[in-house]
This record gives sequence, C-alpha cells and structure tokens, in this order.
Amino acid sequence: MFNLVEQAALGLSQAHLSDFQGRLVEHRIKRDLEQMVSAAKKSGITLTLASTFRDFERQSLIWNNKFNLIRPVFDINDNPVDMASLNDAEKCFAIMLFSAIPGASRHHFGTDMDVFDASKVADDYQLQLCQAEYSEHGPFCELSNWLANNAEKYGFFLPYKHFNGGVAKEPWHISHIERSEFYMNVHSEQLLVDALKQSNVAGWPTLVDQLDEIYPHFVTNITLAGS
Repeated sequence: MFNLVEQAALGLSQAHLSDFQGRLVEHRIKRDLEQMVSAAKKSGITLTLASTFRDFERQSLIWNNKFNLIRPVFDINDNPVDMASLNDAEKCFAIMLFSAIPGASRHHFGTDMDVFDASKVADDYQLQLCQAEYSEHGPFCELSNWLANNAEKYGFFLPYKHFNGGVAKEPWHISHIERSEFYMNVHSEQLLVDALKQSNVAGWPTLVDQLDEIYPHFVTNITLAGS
C-alpha cells in the first residue's frame, strides 16, 4: 500500500538506513554526523548516540505501554500523570507531550537522534533523558550549550529546542535539517491515518478522530532551524 519512501517516513522500512557506531541512521547524514562528533570531541565533549532509528513496531510498544498504564507518563515538569483517571483522548494528549504517535515519530526517518555526553558520566550511568540532566547543573549542560551554538554548522538542529505548546522541550533531540525535511515533505496526515488503521496502536480510533487537531499541534509543530 505504501511506497518505499512512505514506508521510511512511517517507520515501516529500514532500507534507507546504515550503521553509525552501532546505531542505525539515514545513510545520507553519516558524513555530517561524523564531522559534528569530531568537532564536539575537540571541545571536550563525547557526543554519544542514545537513540536513533525506531521503527513503527518499537514506537507502538512504547505508546501502548503508556496508554495501558504499564509504563509511567510524565507531565512537562517531570511529575507522573494519573493516567487511570483520564479518558482515551486525555491519555493520548498526555503521552504525546514526550512520545510520538507510532507512524509520526521523527525517529522513524533515521535523521533524528537523542544524544548525551558519555565523558561526563560513569559507564553504568542510567540515562533518563530528562530536563534536569541538560540544565545548568546537570551533567550534560555543556553539551546542551554546545549543540545550541554549533549543531547547525554541521547540518543539524533542535526541533524541540523550545516548548511551542505541543511536544515538550527536548534539549537532547537533534535532527538533520535537509534529510528530515525531505521525509516530513513525504509524510502527511492521510498517510498516518492509513497506517494507524492497519495497526494495533492503543487508542488509534481516538487518534484518527482527532488527527485534524493533533497533526499540526504535535507532528508539524517544531522549532525550525535558525530559530
């Protein structure tokens, strides 16, 4: 039903990916990524990939575990949400603050990654990917500042640099400017509807019913490069 590029945009294919330091990334971004990692190293930062490509199935597992109260959901202040007291629509909106709808995650593209500075923590450090780690007194504050000042020099940007009323601020999430734009131009609300209707994503009827509101609020609502 979906062509190869659409499959890549939805997380249904790995044909567009290749290995980088044991992680899967979109093959066209590897050179820029290598240059950025090298530049960070010269500044005393070991820019390390915590998470890169996630397929539709993996994103569905994350989503379903949160929707079904197996995995905790947090609000914008990192406080746990009482999911048991919410209806299906409220659950979906609570989850989308930090976790994308399966089929709508930028991690599907292979152009986006969550990063940390491995030189600032012990090898057995349990990474949380929370605001405190990247704040003024957190172990990855230096990395956060470096990315804000340098990522775009190497073709990357922070799509969730600011909270714009949709996805929460994520100072650990970087995206390749050119290639992520390519996949976003392929992606569409209708494409996502078609994928969700064929899935086992928890609450998918609610998502489809409210996608006209959700899509511009949580999918395309990012901080653009240069902002």
